[in-house]
Amino acid sequence: KELNRRQQGNPPEVILYADKCNERLRRKYYRMTLSNGKPRNVAATAVARELSCFIWGLMTDNII
Repeated sequence: KELNRRQQGNPPEVILYADKCNERLRRKYYRMTLSNGKPRNVAATAVARELSCFIWGLMTDNII
């Protein structure tokens, strides 16, 4: 319910881009921590960097 309320009024391509971002970042974090044994803070930093790239893409209309 909460997610649908927050998504209300946003263009469908933005919602799709956000879902893509969420899935990719979640997968990256778990792959780094569970499969590769990286420390959690290293994985969180990598995910934060990638999140900033997604935000930059959104701000510059590079939504694919």
